[in-house]
Amino acid sequence: MKTNPSLSRQGSLRFFYILIVILVVSIMVGGAISASLYVNKVTRDNAQVLQLQNRVTDEIAELRGAIWLADNALHDLLMSTQSEHHRAIRENLERASASLEKLKQNMAMASPWLDGRMRGFEENFERLKDDILTLVALRQDPEWLYPMLPFISRTLLESNEEFILAANLALNEIEAEEGKSAGPLYRAFDEVRDLWQELILNFRAIIIRFAGLNAVQEISQEENIRIIHAQIMNKLDGLTRLREQGRLGFETEAALETMRFRAEKWYRDYQDLKNLRQTHIWRADLEYLNARIRPRQARVFADLNVLERELVAWSSRNATEVEEAATKINLGLWTLSAVAIGLLLLIYYLLHRLVLSPLERIAETISAEGRNIEDLSLPGRGSREVHTLIQAFNSLRRQIHQRQIALQHQALSDALTGLPNRALLQDRLEQAVHLAHRQNTCLAVLLLDLDRFKEINDTLGHPTGDTVLQQVASRLLECIGEADTVARLGGDEFAIIVPDTDTEQIARFVECINLAIDRKLEVESHTLYVSASIGAALFPRHGTDPMTLIRHADVAMYAAKRNKAPYVLYETSLDEQTFDNLSLLGDLRAELESAAGQLQLWYQPQLRLGDRSVTGVEALLRWAHPAQGFVSPERVVGLAEKSGLITELTRWVLEHAIADCAAWQSDHPDLKVSVNLSAMNLQDPDLPATVRELITRHDLEPDQLALEITESAVMGDPVHAREVLQVLSLMGLELVIDDYGTGFSSLAYLKLLPVSSLK
Repeated sequence: MKTNPSLSRQGSLRFFYILIVILVVSIMVGGAISASLYVNKVTRDNAQVLQLQNRVTDEIAELRGAIWLADNALHDLLMSTQSEHHRAIRENLERASASLEKLKQNMAMASPWLDGRMRGFEENFERLKDDILTLVALRQDPEWLYPMLPFISRTLLESNEEFILAANLALNEIEAEEGKSAGPLYRAFDEVRDLWQELILNFRAIIIRFAGLNAVQEISQEENIRIIHAQIMNKLDGLTRLREQGRLGFETEAALETMRFRAEKWYRDYQDLKNLRQTHIWRADLEYLNARIRPRQARVFADLNVLERELVAWSSRNATEVEEAATKINLGLWTLSAVAIGLLLLIYYLLHRLVLSPLERIAETISAEGRNIEDLSLPGRGSREVHTLIQAFNSLRRQIHQRQIALQHQALSDALTGLPNRALLQDRLEQAVHLAHRQNTCLAVLLLDLDRFKEINDTLGHPTGDTVLQQVASRLLECIGEADTVARLGGDEFAIIVPDTDTEQIARFVECINLAIDRKLEVESHTLYVSASIGAALFPRHGTDPMTLIRHADVAMYAAKRNKAPYVLYETSLDEQTFDNLSLLGDLRAELESAAGQLQLWYQPQLRLGDRSVTGVEALLRWAHPAQGFVSPERVVGLAEKSGLITELTRWVLEHAIADCAAWQSDHPDLKVSVNLSAMNLQDPDLPATVRELITRHDLEPDQLALEITESAVMGDPVHAREVLQVLSLMGLELVIDDYGTGFSSLAYLKLLPVSSLK
């Protein structure tokens, strides 16, 4: 039998399939190789550009940061001259120079046309560096730093010394003529000398303020100088009239002329000094800073901004090249796709039976599986590629499921301790309340806040504080049962849910928690101790919903912290105390405004032990509240301090105490009155003026009023407290340190304060 020639000339399906596949593969592989080489080149160039841009950006940031740190150290140096400030300035300038060298190298690699920008920036930076180092060196010369000091030492000091010398000569001659009986003439010259010394003290206070703060605003000492100088001139006029009557000796007359001349000259020179001060050259270093360094610094930062913009522009050009490469690749891919589509149409029939049919079965099976997370399987036989696809799909679904579990854990857990967070606590508390309601059982919610934790954070740093929180969380987990929940709400606050419990069990449970927390903590090389304030609320006794239980537990916790108790169970009276404080605050404000007579001063006598005579009284505040009876002074002062009424309350006490003491003077002329001041009163700039106004209005001698200040109030801000006490002392008031020994001051420091006694 002969073979049909037409059939023999037809190729087999396998041959056509292999031929088409080889053709398609050749086109695709050739195009892919060409595209890959091109993409690799563009990607490599772009990656180098990005790396270089990142390095340059980091160097600019480091350079800018070093300049800022040097500027901060310079500012600290201007405020307080210390050796570490000099060292910090030089170290940061050296860091900036090192960063500049790296930046120059990277800029040269980036683009040669950026060299001109870099040269200008480098020149400005070197000038800035030289200016800063020059300023540091010049500040070693006090006469350069304070140009007014030579004027003071050569002009004002001469008048002061001449005035004091003339006053002493006059007093010596008067004493020689009148003896030591200190007659009216002697007292007149002595008063002039004392006024002059008080004037010089106020002048020194002004000089200290000028030199330390470079402030030009007028202060109270300047007004004091005007008043005292006028008093001096009035007294000198009186002495001049005595001279015209021939009642002065020869040396006294000469001394009087010198005192008048020097007083007038000193005051004129003082006015010249004030005018010079207004020229803003009291501190030469600040003038140098503003005139030389700040403009140079602005130019340096402007140059850095220009460099960053140029770098972004250069990087954008590289990004444009990448976009052009992507466009070329897209065109090539479209061309290959068009060729491939034509060839694929020829083999569609073969692919339909070998590929598309199995894919349809896979799609049907996946649709039948739905949302089930079990592994997908296909009935019957399938190709290796199909089974590989199924395995990849199953692996993908497992990974998605695992990531969903991880995200859920992150959303409901505290990142630091691993405990449930507030959201998960709320969910579990709702479930626990629902279960307790259904089973008719009791449920406890505990809120726990660590005491002294802020001191650990502020002293040893937040990493140490985080370790403390982790160890506390571990100890809380050791204390709870399987059904209990412990969560971290944030900061140093924790919450615990204890189902199926009662009051006695909660008390024992809290005792276990306190024992666990009170144990020492070993953190790095530190041995630390913390304690906790715990508040508890019970379901259904204190609330039937989660929000009420948490709020009542929070009220109890703050009551424990306020009363320094380790544990407080919620009571309705705790809410009443909060309401009482708000009510008392409103009543106190109304009483201070209306003076209805509820506030009273009681006086405790102060006795001299030798003869048991009364030398003074101490004013004690009492409040006869119409509804709550007598309210303790501690509570009244605490409310006033928290609400900002302490200034009004202090003025009320001073007003009545001074008025009462002035009224007693006719029967008891030597009787003094003592008034206690709050720590916040020392921060009141108007306190000296208020006291001066009240003693003037009631015609009370300043030495008959004593102000008592606690030791802790003085040590809270010792510098400011000393300034305020100096002003009060110059007014003639007696100052007393109260509660000495309860703080951290020493007698050596107290000797520097103008106080007369300790209690």
